[in-house]
Amino acid sequence: MHKTMRCVIHSLAFGGDGVGKIEGKVCFVEGALPGEDVSFAVTKETPKFVKGYMTKIHTSSPDRIKPECIYYEECGGCQLQHLSYEKEVYYKKEQVKELLKRLGGEIVEKDIEITPSERPYNYRTSITLHRSNLGYGFYKRDNRTILPIKKCVLADEHLNKKLPFESAGPHEKQDVTLKSDASGGVWVSGEQGNRFFKDRYRDVEITSSPNIFTQSNRCMAEKISLKLDEWMKELSMPEDSVLFDLYAGNGFFSFIISTKFGMKICVDSDRAAIECAKITVADKKLGGYKFYKSAVEENFGEVFERYKKGFNVILIDPPRQGLDKNFSARLKEIKEAERIYYISCDPACFARDVKILSPSEGKSGWKLNKIAVFDMFPRTSHIEILSEFVRG
Repeated sequence: MHKTMRCVIHSLAFGGDGVGKIEGKVCFVEGALPGEDVSFAVTKETPKFVKGYMTKIHTSSPDRIKPECIYYEECGGCQLQHLSYEKEVYYKKEQVKELLKRLGGEIVEKDIEITPSERPYNYRTSITLHRSNLGYGFYKRDNRTILPIKKCVLADEHLNKKLPFESAGPHEKQDVTLKSDASGGVWVSGEQGNRFFKDRYRDVEITSSPNIFTQSNRCMAEKISLKLDEWMKELSMPEDSVLFDLYAGNGFFSFIISTKFGMKICVDSDRAAIECAKITVADKKLGGYKFYKSAVEENFGEVFERYKKGFNVILIDPPRQGLDKNFSARLKEIKEAERIYYISCDPACFARDVKILSPSEGKSGWKLNKIAVFDMFPRTSHIEILSEFVRG
């Protein structure tokens, strides 16, 4: 039986836990909100901190609301449905500032711009379900057990019409991904005829696939691309400009941003994603694109040396874990680029990379120049960041 403790919560940590303090120890309490007096069961205790899950609310926050999802108490997909959306956006902005200061050595003196999602629910155009003996669903909060579902309040209405997703037999794949396109069509990984499909963003048609990573919030992905265009238009772009789109996927940002480059070089390790990009180029008869199926960390230096011109811009959109340390060191040394634009879905990893890229004693590097936060994943603890770095 777990030990029980009691504390007052004063803030919300990245990840969604309420933060309090008892006798000098920091307390991280799952399910608790700032302003609440709670009891919690201790699951881990060290000399410096305590972790646990809330068992009783003695004083409730006015920002606490009833979750909309019937699976919320068990499912591990969402962390913030018990918090009002207005406060969720506020705390996410504060979390970015705190992580940049603590992990990145960056003190953000002015307010950070954050763009809320127009739809806190039914926004996801891509979901991945995991198979169990009872059916397909999401991982529970223990990150091991699968919870079969009949509806996801974050998934858009077209995906929910496909739920519950039933296994056809013993040879079904362990995971299955469902994606919806701009016209409401649903595409399922592994199903015949579903390998490629046409999608549309900002009135630009691109080829996609249920077998590749894609942006899961259509509206917010478009807003990020619009902000990229806004920032890039401040540059005086000559004809010999080159955009190096790294971790490019199916070329999403390269295709939908309107900023003109003499050439766009896209690099990604996913063969299916590069195949999608090449189909888009062929369908639209586009010139000035080159695609490389390659690990960015291994071959970017060679690609950059081969294609760099007088004016080079680097766009990076890495996986959640951020940049490889060796690749970060390589980026820090590059002097022939005008800007680096970095899209991150994990502010802790982003803050770490900011510190690595920043100028250090006796060495030049890249300084964080602009930052914009987007609530790409409402009702979850995840945060999307767009940033601009200048040479320093």
